Amino acid sequence: MAGKLGTLEAVAKPLARGGQAARVVADAALQAWSRAQGLTLREGVAAALTAGIFPECYERNFPALSAAQQLRLWESRVLILGLGGLGGYLATLLARTGVGKLRLADGDLFTPANRNRQLLATGETLGQGKALVTARHLAALNPALEIEAIPDFLDARRLPAHLAGVRVALDGLDRIRTRRELFPVIQQAGVPLVHAAVQGRHGQVATILPGDREVWGKFYPGGSSLPEEPPEVLAPTVSLVASLQVQEALRLLLGQPPAYHGRLAHFDGDTGRLEIVELGGGRG
Repeated sequence: MAGKLGTLEAVAKPLARGGQAARVVADAALQAWSRAQGLTLREGVAAALTAGIFPECYERNFPALSAAQQLRLWESRVLILGLGGLGGYLATLLARTGVGKLRLADGDLFTPANRNRQLLATGETLGQGKALVTARHLAALNPALEIEAIPDFLDARRLPAHLAGVRVALDGLDRIRTRRELFPVIQQAGVPLVHAAVQGRHGQVATILPGDREVWGKFYPGGSSLPEEPPEVLAPTVSLVASLQVQEALRLLLGQPPAYHGRLAHFDGDTGRLEIVELGGGRG
């Protein structure tokens, strides 16, 4: 492998930004090198990052991310539950950041009512399955990604099989009762979960770790009595909250302390304020 990496290093170029130095290889050169070595493009990306070389498509992540951190993201698997307003942004942001394994679950189809806020709801995708559309979109962004589309509404019985190998799960759901059913299953599987919800100009984000307890009532006091009709949702709220959610997921994937564990980040679009509410306790 040393000789192979030497060949790759020969086509890499210096990269300097923010007073730090690295190397970058053009996407076309990386593809050619991978083919010559009998590697898939996905394996070629991993080999480049292992050698401290950024693929061109991720070089603007440097120096916010080191090559070792980029490799860690590339080898991480994330499950996204729900691919509507939040989920479309979540999947796209994770893919663009370089999270390399994405599992996408949603049994719904795009409808005209989705177009005010759902990133991948277009005239061309109406009537098509959200999971498959999202998978195609991500593959077009980077064909080296490992993408698994699950065109189904997962329940407590079927969810455990899809949590295997998952390092972080992301909540893109729109029903309280679905969250109530699935959150305990994710916790029991030992997978961190980044929860989010949006309504109108308001949104919230919080992290649930496997050992947490009694978290549901802190997010939704008296939640069983809350209405389940589709809420009003504005696109700017969705994109902002999804961005906060992905930032939290990246912290978890990189082994950094989560910002929203035991706390609820609440965004109020009427005032423009982002407030952190201490939830207290929560550990088993």
